[in-house]
Amino acid sequence: MILTHEEIAFLDVVCYEGTEAPFGGPATDAMTRIGIQSGDTLNLQWAYLRDQPPTGPAIGHAGKVAPPLPWAALSLADREAVLRRDAEIRTIREEMQRARKQHPAA
Repeated sequence: MILTHEEIAFLDVVCYEGTEAPFGGPATDAMTRIGIQSGDTLNLQWAYLRDQPPTGPAIGHAGKVAPPLPWAALSLADREAVLRRDAEIRTIREEMQRARKQHPAA
């Protein structure tokens, strides 16, 4: 598993809000308040889908309130903490892609 349980809980709501009408909600609002847009977290979203593959037509679950931002405790600059974590995930994803190219399935 790439993500922490806290990250999965938060991204579960964010991904739902980003893919189901009316689009947006409390988790999306929490990210927007710190200056994060959906495109800033593409690697986090990739990791979420890898760790929690959808089992039905919806991705994630709706939430009436946003789970706590899992990156808030990492730094006082929440936006920078989210971007830093997304970059960490990008490195993991790229390493996995390189390994797959070097050792393709038979």
